[in-house]
Amino acid sequence: MKTIYNVHHRNNVIEKVGRSQMQQLLGELEKYNYTERHRCDNNTMTITNLFWARPVSSDLLRSFPKVLIMDCTYKTNRYRLPLLEIVGVTSTDMSFSVAFAYLQFE
Repeated sequence: MKTIYNVHHRNNVIEKVGRSQMQQLLGELEKYNYTERHRCDNNTMTITNLFWARPVSSDLLRSFPKVLIMDCTYKTNRYRLPLLEIVGVTSTDMSFSVAFAYLQFE
């Protein structure tokens, strides 16, 4: 197991190529055509809010826009930012993730 973790870590370091974690994340979201919006604090140049949604989720939302469930989870990540999850429901009572957002404030 240790060998697998070491190879995985080495690949991640090679893939980052000197970019910060946030630059890596924004690059990956753009690479896979995610819908992404963010806000920055102009004084510190840090991201305060980050919203992202998969392209497939956007298509599902267009088909089933009637029921949306939103829930916020607190202090479960490294930066202690609330994570907002938006979930939709299809006509056959199946649920799907619409979008996620890290928020500075609720």
